[in-house]
Amino acid sequence: MKKAILNFLFGFLFLTAFAQNNSLKIYQKLHYCKLSGIADSVLCGNYPVYENRETKTGRIINLNIVVIPALHQDSVLTPIFYFEGGPGVAATNSSSFYADSSNPYRQHHDIVLVDIRGTGGSNPLNCPSLQIKKGLKDHFEEMYPKEAVKECYDSLSKIADLKQYTTTNVVKDLEDVRKWLGYGKINIYGLSYGTRVALVYMRMFPTSIESCILWSPIPTYGRMPLYHAKFAQNSLEKLFNDCKHDSTCHNTFPNIENEFNLLMKKSKDTPFTFLSTNSSGHSEQLSFSWNTFQTKLRSLMYAPMGMRQIPYIIHETYRDNLNPFIALYPKGIDTSNFIAEGLYLCITCAEDVPFINAKEIETLTKETFMGTYRIDQQKNACVQWVRGKIPNDFLNVINSNIPTLILSGEFDPITPTSMAKEIASHLSNSTLVIIPQMSHTFDGLSHSECFDDICLSFINNPVHPKLNLDCIKEMMPENYKVKE
Repeated sequence: MKKAILNFLFGFLFLTAFAQNNSLKIYQKLHYCKLSGIADSVLCGNYPVYENRETKTGRIINLNIVVIPALHQDSVLTPIFYFEGGPGVAATNSSSFYADSSNPYRQHHDIVLVDIRGTGGSNPLNCPSLQIKKGLKDHFEEMYPKEAVKECYDSLSKIADLKQYTTTNVVKDLEDVRKWLGYGKINIYGLSYGTRVALVYMRMFPTSIESCILWSPIPTYGRMPLYHAKFAQNSLEKLFNDCKHDSTCHNTFPNIENEFNLLMKKSKDTPFTFLSTNSSGHSEQLSFSWNTFQTKLRSLMYAPMGMRQIPYIIHETYRDNLNPFIALYPKGIDTSNFIAEGLYLCITCAEDVPFINAKEIETLTKETFMGTYRIDQQKNACVQWVRGKIPNDFLNVINSNIPTLILSGEFDPITPTSMAKEIASHLSNSTLVIIPQMSHTFDGLSHSECFDDICLSFINNPVHPKLNLDCIKEMMPENYKVKE
């Protein structure tokens, strides 16, 4: 009881302090809340938007909002709106990161996290038929089984007009939230798909933005997953080359590239098989295809910590030891809702897949370890999905003079430096920073604080940024994994 009273008093004093500051009256629209795993105070609220923004009738989506107030209220700077990736990841998943009292971003900036429509607490378009895995066997199915996609579509169609879940509508929602909260200009910080949201925001509402950070960016014309096979192949070849120049990796796996090619050739014709024993002691023989193997391999490539396992996984699989690969999957039932698959399909089936043509597929997948699998899977899924409406100029390049920082990793298999450079060429006031050892994210690199230091230096002075990039050379990956 005493603890509850103290929490109430702290929350009351917290809100009273904000209410006394005229510049922070926006917080009166929100309420003090305690989120799981977060010790510090944050503010929560909902903002209603029409699902169908054009007709302004029908279903209402209550957008889930978390605002993490700046700690130094006497020197508050322009707020940061963080846009997550996927598409389908909820921004409020990052609440615990930003709410930490030591987090550098919140020292002088409010952090605004909005679950965009279709994610988190904003009418999430989760697909149990695609996302829930009852065991290993389910993980080994193809990416988008026809019946599972149909079940997902049928169930979500009862709670949502799936044509309304597009990037354009997402951006309009976010601009409404900005105005409702009472903010003037904002800083935008986008990761992966969040950079597409940021770019569209720059096009639609340029006067609302003070600066923009694009981390591992993808443009509106990225046509996911058209380039996935080519970019992943390039990253894998860089990894093999890096292994050759790493004494431990090369001495342990001297023939890793050849082993990979032989493994691929063999397993495309003959699936991998093994005996699996569950928690009750029951054993059954399971199998998985090359496409299951290569899909998981590509997922490891998202971060340096995953990439440093790849030579070991390939080598052991080549030796018919499947245990290291199988250990990559969770044991038991997997109920992860990290990415709302329904939103992912809404976005890509409207903005990407329809613009992929057969000739490009052949050219961009030839002699890659992924082949056409990922494109085929997504195209087949989109045949069963509704196609949302996008503006006629949606795929056009976005030109802007808004101060923009672009961060890209040399090992990125999804949005490589070539894509970042192309985007930068249309942003006249942009600064491109390439991090040699980073992949799509920097998880697994040492001195990761360097990344945040660069971002904050830019946000605090976007017009005349003075970025100290010397620390980048200290962002190094861990050693290659060579044994269990």
